[in-house]
Amino acid sequence: ELHGWVNIALHDEQTWGYAPGVTAASSTLTNNRINVSGCADPALCAGVQPIVAVPGQSEHTGLYEPTIGIAWKPVNEWRELQLPAEIFVPGWPVASWVIGFDYTLPIGGRLDDPSRAANQTSATGESRKASVLSLWTAYSKRYRHFEPYLKLEGEYAFAGSDAYDNCAHPELLSAVAANCSGSFKGQTGYQPPVEAAATLGTELVALEDRVRDRRVAVDLRTNLRWHGPQRGYTQVADALGKLTHSDEYLTAKGELGVYGRIARFFHARVYGTLGAETGHFITTEEFGSGPRAGSTSSAGQNPNFDFRTDQVGRRLKAEPATFWGLTATASADF
Repeated sequence: ELHGWVNIALHDEQTWGYAPGVTAASSTLTNNRINVSGCADPALCAGVQPIVAVPGQSEHTGLYEPTIGIAWKPVNEWRELQLPAEIFVPGWPVASWVIGFDYTLPIGGRLDDPSRAANQTSATGESRKASVLSLWTAYSKRYRHFEPYLKLEGEYAFAGSDAYDNCAHPELLSAVAANCSGSFKGQTGYQPPVEAAATLGTELVALEDRVRDRRVAVDLRTNLRWHGPQRGYTQVADALGKLTHSDEYLTAKGELGVYGRIARFFHARVYGTLGAETGHFITTEEFGSGPRAGSTSSAGQNPNFDFRTDQVGRRLKAEPATFWGLTATASADF
């Protein structure tokens, strides 16, 4: 099978504000006195320097990167020999096995520029200009009206030469921004995560017509995904106007849906999702080397390091969260 798709965001909005019980007078974000370059020079930390504007919002629209892929089914349950009908669906003794490879091309629409989002000058794009290589395999086995399945996948991504780099806006970085073209050249931009996931589920077949290739089934599945460390588009990237480095974390979700195949060439699916995400730090840049209090000339200091949010004890954290959604999809196969 050859397949491909592209997503488009008609409207994608993010907002941020004070947590319950926090006011402008008590917020450490709006009453911060630490300079992005540290306090080696006490004059840099003499006054209040808000880290983000609160409340705030950002908007995104446009195309994501397109994905193309190939899938091959070396073992097809429906082509195999018969086993006793009281145990298996007549004629299919083995599990189906599918191998697939997908490639997301770094040729999407407008670049997602977090500096523009923070300044609220205009809606920024959705494209992150990264190549994503995804290898996956799946197994399924039909037992009368049930068809359980298991899918395993791994994903490796690397940023393109035109991906966003924090050094494109040195005014948002520390005073050692000159290191962008020095010891840290090529190390300050987008670094997408490595990911791995497992999906376990089953379809409950309600109606089926093999002659006309029609099928209606209820689909129940669970998914667990590991997201590796990254410097990327975290929850605070738009608010800070730059990419931030985050720790690894897990996402778990369950889905319940209805799947319908009206004909061989047309599939449709409606499903609800409920999931949870583990807590993790989202500002964890490494300092590099040099004076820990900050400097304007240390050649070993990471220009991405922000003394306001990357120091231990001042890092921002995404708390454990739950999410839900309702999705409908349709596909045409040729």
